[in-house]
Formats: sequence, structure tokens, C-alpha cells
Amino acid sequence: MKKLVTMVLVIAMFAMMMPAAFAMNENGYDLQGNTVILRMWDNVNPYAEDVSEVDKATWLPIYEAVKEAYNCEFEFYTSVSAWDDMPAEWIQSVAGGDPAWHVTNNLSSMWAMNLAANGALADISAGLEALDMPQLFKDAGMVGEARYGFITGFPGPEGLVFNRQMIFDAGMEYDPGEMFAMGKWDYESFYNYMVELQSKLPEGHYAFFIDPNYWGIFAPPANGGQMAVHSDFTIGITSDEYIETFELLEKLIAAGCVRPANVTDSGDPDYWGTPAATFDAGVEVAMTHRAGWQMGGLNNSLASWGYVPYPWGSGATLTVEGDYTSLEGYYGTYYDLGLTGAVMEGIEKDFPGMEAEYVEKALVSLIYDLLWDEDAKAEIKAMADPDFVLEPESQFSDELSAELHTWVKQHTKFNPIANLQNAGLGKSYGGEVSLYGLTRKPFTDGTSVRSTFEAAVPEIEASFRDAGYIK
Repeated sequence: MKKLVTMVLVIAMFAMMMPAAFAMNENGYDLQGNTVILRMWDNVNPYAEDVSEVDKATWLPIYEAVKEAYNCEFEFYTSVSAWDDMPAEWIQSVAGGDPAWHVTNNLSSMWAMNLAANGALADISAGLEALDMPQLFKDAGMVGEARYGFITGFPGPEGLVFNRQMIFDAGMEYDPGEMFAMGKWDYESFYNYMVELQSKLPEGHYAFFIDPNYWGIFAPPANGGQMAVHSDFTIGITSDEYIETFELLEKLIAAGCVRPANVTDSGDPDYWGTPAATFDAGVEVAMTHRAGWQMGGLNNSLASWGYVPYPWGSGATLTVEGDYTSLEGYYGTYYDLGLTGAVMEGIEKDFPGMEAEYVEKALVSLIYDLLWDEDAKAEIKAMADPDFVLEPESQFSDELSAELHTWVKQHTKFNPIANLQNAGLGKSYGGEVSLYGLTRKPFTDGTSVRSTFEAAVPEIEASFRDAGYIK
């Protein structure tokens, strides 16, 4: 996921950075000659001795223009820690009164809650008010009511992929994408389709493989926007819609439609490796879950494949028969992004005589001016138009898959489950079971979905209360 976030951000930046004119510091911030410490993850430092001449020619004029516009100097921060240890380093720096950096171009959203809970990040909501972009982009870095970064493009949702050749060889009339497009991907239709497909596949083949954890992240939002825990820390895992989603998975397993996971050398279910060993290789499994970065590789391994969004249950409504675009209460979801504009808490000590909020607002404006020129900002602003139409992504080999993915991309909600996981919050069953583990527990233990989830709620809520997120 780290590689995906980095790659998307770098591509977006360089696509936007070949420049036109920059209008700098429209709000007139003055940082009074102080030094801004930049954390620029996978981005060029035009002042470095080893920078290429091309990169220097591209970026140095921009950095110099921003320095002049904001009346500041730049220092570039480099972490001394391994990737997973970086948050701890930054938390310690703030606790010690000497923040490691001031503002960054790319912070994993999975770290935001942990950093915020430990007082290491500043709420930049006030600074975001001045940016002209869709509210979704500003809300992508929310924890509770606070915002810790922004994005500048619609996040790509993950989803289900299917082996079209295997499905048609089995004798199915329509592929899953066609079923969704016809509005026939509600839970009943989905279940019936999967059972029929299973009955037609050769022995040893399965209609579906899914990690219950991935099902728990991506299937409930398609059923009324449900999540195990919502961004405001309300519990969704015991809602009727969430339970309905998992009871559907139970039915599919009972009907023999879901391939069991391979087993690791340590005897654990290999949820990660099983799709690669089966679906990606074109054997045994007709449909599974794949992330965006995994989909592109399918063009090299499968003769014909397609994308289909998750099915919907009682929480979503098809308001016009046969028209999937009329779905209400249907959402895709995402859980990790590269957030721009995160600002560390306590940085005002490096800007003597200046209020913290003023400095935070100035740095949000500065990083936006540094990374996006006026043409790029105009494109970002245009995305807020209700009639804005996204260009389909290029990894799809058929138009319908691209169309469905693009539609879901514009109907997404942030899922905080990875944030909670990273922060060590939401554990239950004596603090031994994470939210990820909880979604697998009914299937590994053979227990009731509803009773398993309901028993976990008091401990989950207690962890949020102890962290100060709920009262």
C-alpha cells in the first residue's frame, strides 16, 4: 500500500507540475524569514548536490518563488527511522518540544489517528477552508471532527474482479459486470448468480474467494454506507445492514461457493496469498477481491477479466429499474491515502511571535502553492462541479469495467478501519482481537455473526472512550 500511495502521488504531481504560471500566497501570509522544515516523501529536493539538472531546472524556480512569496527559508527533513517506526519518532519529537518537521507532501492516512491521538498533528481545518476543491478532498484526512491533510483527486476504490473466460466457459449468460449494470446485483440476485455459477464450474473450482476482513471493509459500505466503525467513532458492526452483509457471506460459504484459504507453514489461513495462487494464475477461482494496484497485473495473466462493484442489500435502493446509476445509499470505500498538508503540533516555537493557527494556515497554503500550479488548481476546482465527469482509469481492458469503476469512484466514503488498526484501537475479546480479526472470527471460530459482533462492542467503545474520542 505504501508503494501505491507513493506512486499515485508522484504521478499526480508530475502530471500537474510542468508549469504554467503560479499565483503565490493569495492570502498574504508572512513567515518573517523563518525556516520551514519540509518532509517531502519521494519528491525532489532541488537544492541537493545529487539532484539531476532536469529536476533542478523544473523545481528550483518553483521553490524560490514560494520562498519569496512567503518570506521564508527551507530545510529538508530526512527520517532516521524505518518506515514502520516513523510515527513513533515524530510523536517523540513533539513530546520533546522539537517537532521533527513542519509540513509534508505525503503522510499515510493510516498513521493519522495514531499521530493525532498522541498530540503530534495539528488540526488544519482552518487552513483547508481557503482551498477551492471538493469537500471530499478536505475530509479525506478527518479523525473525529479534526482534519489532518487533504488529497487532490478522487481515491480509487477497490472491488471485485472476475475471470470472464472462466465464467463464460461455465455457460453463464451474463458476466458479473453486466449483472451490476442491469441493476441485478442485489443480495438475492448476487447469491443466485453465485450458486448457479458454482453448479456449472468444474470440480475443484469455486465461484468466489474472499478474505472476511476485506469483505468487512468493502461490502458493508455498498449496503447503505455501513462500516465496522464510522469516522465519528459510532459503531456500525452491529447494525442490521452490516449483519445482513455478513450473513450473506455465511450463506455463500454454506452453499460451497467460497474457496477455503490456503494454509501457511504456521497453520494459519493464507488470505493474502490465496488469490495470487489461484485467481491471478487463472485457476480454481472465478471471482475475488483485488486492489487497484493489483488489477493492472491481471492483463498479463488472464485472457479476459473484468471489474464489478460489491453487491448491495437492504441498505441501498435502486430507484430506477435497470439503471445502476440510480442507486441510493451505495458507496465504495477506501482506507489509505497519501495526505498532503499534514502539519505537526507545536511548530509555532520555530516561528517566534506568531500564533499557531496562523502558521498552520500559512503552511497549508504554502504546500498547495509549492505542488500545484494554477492550471492544476483549476482542474481540482472543477472536480467540485456536480456535473464533473471523471476520465476512466487505463488498466481496464473493457469499457464496462472502466465505467463501473469510475462510477464507484465518485461514490466513495473513507473507512477508518486501517487508522484504528494502526492506532491499536477497537480491540475486543480481552484486547486480543483487532477489528480486522473480529471480522474473521465468526468464520474461524464457527460462531454466530451477530452474537460475535455484539459481544465485542463494549470493549470497542471502551477503547475509544479511553483514547478520548467518545464520552
